[in-house]
Amino acid sequence: MSKMEEQEKYIDIIKEIATDFRIMKNIRPLKQSEVNYFYDEFSISASHNSNAIEGNTFTYDETRLLLKEGVTSSARSYKEHEEIVGYKQAFDFLYKALKESRKVTEDFIKELHSYVLRGNEEAGSYRTIQNYIGDMFNITYTPCSPSIVPKKMKSYVEELQKDMEKNVSIKEQEEVDWVSIFHSLAKHHIEFEKIHPFIDGNGRSGRLLLTYEIISMGLLPIDIRYEERTRYYSALSSYDDKAKYSINPTSKTDKMAKLIAESELRSMKVWISIFGEITSGEMDESDIEIGDK
Repeated sequence: MSKMEEQEKYIDIIKEIATDFRIMKNIRPLKQSEVNYFYDEFSISASHNSNAIEGNTFTYDETRLLLKEGVTSSARSYKEHEEIVGYKQAFDFLYKALKESRKVTEDFIKELHSYVLRGNEEAGSYRTIQNYIGDMFNITYTPCSPSIVPKKMKSYVEELQKDMEKNVSIKEQEEVDWVSIFHSLAKHHIEFEKIHPFIDGNGRSGRLLLTYEIISMGLLPIDIRYEERTRYYSALSSYDDKAKYSINPTSKTDKMAKLIAESELRSMKVWISIFGEITSGEMDESDIEIGDK
């Protein structure tokens, strides 16, 4: 695919997102039971894919069986079992936090990480040693020194809070600058991964944090799939690559912004395929789910 064809495809995706977001606004709010159905099914898929990207060998069916029935596979390790359960608990935490209108603070991020790395003594604590992307013999990226992680995270959270307050108003707008929204989401996610504040669980925590930013805007959670992991890692690495020679500030986040936009559109298509027959206003006030407004 040529660069022009790729750009045209992205423009088409943005147009579809704008259209589907209007459709969703006309259907919402949903009944609690309807919200729960989508949420439960989505959280299973997200738990499987996000962990699989990091090397977890649970299949989708095994993930579903564990989260729905509490039955685990004897062929999988206890650590992998805990990763699946921990991710689902972290996903639940996000929606509870959304109902409480919680802001993203350093404590929020640490609490999120404590679910992701549940049972690990490092859960919820910034790293105190140097870590790497790759391994110590085949390093693809070296994050900042552990001594400056607290300073980096303080600045990161301050910028994130400002951008989230600005972006959260999109639900009320007629015309949304979707391109800027997805570049903003991409930038925040990549910068978190570049800091790599924890000794382990940074990828999963970062994708969950991205999810919270997205659902805070009234959008749907995204599920970056295991099959997309090569493209996902390429989008992370291109941030620094583009910074070396491109004068266009958005070129650094192009790949990630497009991946996030495609993932959001995919979630919208599924949501509309399930709830598209519903007419807004069919339910009583008591049926409204606060997280789905």
